[in-house]
Amino acid sequence: MVRRSKADAAETRKRILSTAANIFLRNGIAATAISDIMIAAGLTQGGFYRHFDSKEQLVAEAMATGFEEIFANLEAAISGMAPREAVQIMAERYLHQLTAAEEQPRCPLSNLSSELRLADDLVKTAAFQGYSHFVKLFASYLIRLDYMDYVGLAESIVAVLVGAVTLSGMTPAAAAAEAILVNAQKAVTLLLDGAATSPALSMAGR
Repeated sequence: MVRRSKADAAETRKRILSTAANIFLRNGIAATAISDIMIAAGLTQGGFYRHFDSKEQLVAEAMATGFEEIFANLEAAISGMAPREAVQIMAERYLHQLTAAEEQPRCPLSNLSSELRLADDLVKTAAFQGYSHFVKLFASYLIRLDYMDYVGLAESIVAVLVGAVTLSGMTPAAAAAEAILVNAQKAVTLLLDGAATSPALSMAGR
């Protein structure tokens, strides 16, 4: 019975986090009350503090859940691809997370950027961990293409992607928003073409 109760509690906590991640990414942190999340999860507001100490803790853990979902989506999309193609496809999917025909996970970095800048250290730490994971994901493919500064190149690509989605999301004209995304994809290609590679460049994956 105790084991079942713990399993139920873990499942309830997981449901709260998934619901919170979805609502925060669509409505924003400040505009979302704890009651909004608990109601959407089919729970009472009074049960919140059995799982979390504060809204800040919920935001931080919900962001981690959001990052897990977008990483899983990207990695599934590039399974078995050559490194260069994988990088380009990850960039394309990230850039069109708000405009794709099928619903895709949203990234906390580009959808909550203005609020994250003013958040407390707990939330900022969760955001930076997500950013670091993105850099490592891209770097894991770039190293296979023999780029000398593969980490720096990964950081540049992530910065372009996050900035482009942030800007496109606040652009009212659909054509202008799409132009931002298209130009960001071109910028990623230019970064890949212009970055220095090892003299012993392997052609594998190109």
